[in-house]
Amino acid sequence: MSIDRIREKFSQARKELSSALIERNDEIDLILTALLANEHVLLVGPPGCGKSLLLDSLLSWTGGNKFNILFTKFTTPEEVCGPISLRALKENKYLRVTAGKLPEAHFAFLDEILKASSAILNTLLKILNERVYDAGDGLARKVPLKLCVAASNEWGSPDTGKELAALVDRFCLRKSVQPIRSRAGREKLLWAASHTPKLSTTVSPAEVEDARLAAASLPWSRRRETLWKPS
Repeated sequence: MSIDRIREKFSQARKELSSALIERNDEIDLILTALLANEHVLLVGPPGCGKSLLLDSLLSWTGGNKFNILFTKFTTPEEVCGPISLRALKENKYLRVTAGKLPEAHFAFLDEILKASSAILNTLLKILNERVYDAGDGLARKVPLKLCVAASNEWGSPDTGKELAALVDRFCLRKSVQPIRSRAGREKLLWAASHTPKLSTTVSPAEVEDARLAAASLPWSRRRETLWKPS
């Protein structure tokens, strides 16, 4: 598919998301930019701000393998990376069955990510930053992950701040999401029949990669630089 057609898909998705979601244009631009930049996004804000609706809608637009999970303090590593293989255990091997889990996903939505346990956080760091995963045999395999979008109702407590700092750092694009502020926005929220975006197109992982390469090849604009000279 031509890059012009892919560009049209991005533009159409942006319009359809913006028309359904109220006062979320900045967040929409952020996640579409992240998709092109091969970076991850973290949205933090109080409940009811449309974070999950936006991120779920984005993943409904993308093709490929997807992984979606809501973290609690009781979430186990098996729910994220897959169960231990019983067949491998019989051969004295410790391996995880990753089918349908994060290590095999092209796109992932991790809701309430800052509530994940330390065991899960340690695994996420390598997957998000280096895009590799060790299933237990000592081999660091590349994961197909192109975009991870995450949401949280809060930035974390002071007690867990240092522990979560490394994880938050993996999300190059981070934004605080505010409740709807304008009167027109609140009226639309109350009276509109539906706020779920209806997307007329889909985009495949291959098309995302083509768009990323095309964006990376764009020339930088020339700007006049002002050199600082000590007085």
